[in-house]
Amino acid sequence: MVLVSLLRLGARRIPMTSKRGKQNFYKGRGAKSTGRHTRKGGFIVMREKIPELVVPSLEGFELKPYVSYKAPYVSGKVITAQDILDVAGRPEPS
Repeated sequence: MVLVSLLRLGARRIPMTSKRGKQNFYKGRGAKSTGRHTRKGGFIVMREKIPELVVPSLEGFELKPYVSYKAPYVSGKVITAQDILDVAGRPEPS
């Protein structure tokens, strides 16, 4: 009896996946939503929810695969959300 209860406890520690769930179980991968669902089952993509990477120009310097922990700390202007919106040229959300 004790052995059976220990086996049951061990089985509960296995992660829940779509193979272990019911027929309609869907766990997902933790991705963020990029829009919203409509009442009739459609999906509207919202551009402001799509991630956009702002990358500086990489011309004129060599990239190194490693940054040493001994590198000096460089401080600069803190980039705000408004600065990114100004660069992207999007209107301000209301």
